[in-house]
Amino acid sequence: MLTKKINKKQVEEFLLKNPDFFCESPNILSQLNFPIRKDEEVKNVVSFKDWMINNLKLQKDEIIENAKHNYFTQQKIHNAVIEIIEKKKEDFFKFLNKELPNFFDLSVINLICSNKKLCQSFNLIYLPYEEIKKIYNSKNFLLMDAYDSKLGIFEEKKIYSNAIFSLDECCIGEKILLFFGSKDNRFITNRAYDLIFFLSRIIEQKLKEI
Repeated sequence: MLTKKINKKQVEEFLLKNPDFFCESPNILSQLNFPIRKDEEVKNVVSFKDWMINNLKLQKDEIIENAKHNYFTQQKIHNAVIEIIEKKKEDFFKFLNKELPNFFDLSVINLICSNKKLCQSFNLIYLPYEEIKKIYNSKNFLLMDAYDSKLGIFEEKKIYSNAIFSLDECCIGEKILLFFGSKDNRFITNRAYDLIFFLSRIIEQKLKEI
């Protein structure tokens, strides 16, 4: 029973502000009563039990889907790593920005740097140094997020989400970015973060060697 100090509206407001309240205090549920839908004519009645079961099913499905995605991505990355290791300098850059995106069904995988000559020679993405500085984080930092149109590049690719890895400056003697661009939201959900990070480090090491 509600006391005079706490009215129904206050309880509703509290639950709306704390949507995980029952998840964090599940024991309370066994002491509460919920409306029961006895026939199809009753409207606006929600079975809390069914909601909980469906919610758990959705969580399970999401976990399974993520596991499948990570498994297949891992296989692709292993194959890509073998290819990267075997490539010579001229073939590596072509493989990176022409063939590697197809491995993962991505729109773009390429390096972004401010060296115009290097960009022209190996079909890399040019961006002024001051713009790169705004994006570059600490060495080996991986950002996975929605694509920022302020970059002023890849408009024709219609990128929706991206992963951007800040490469070690030792690779070419300046700040350089490794860019992964997708037309879907895969990088917003942080799927396969560890695998993308691993692939980025492999690419970084290859750049140091060539």
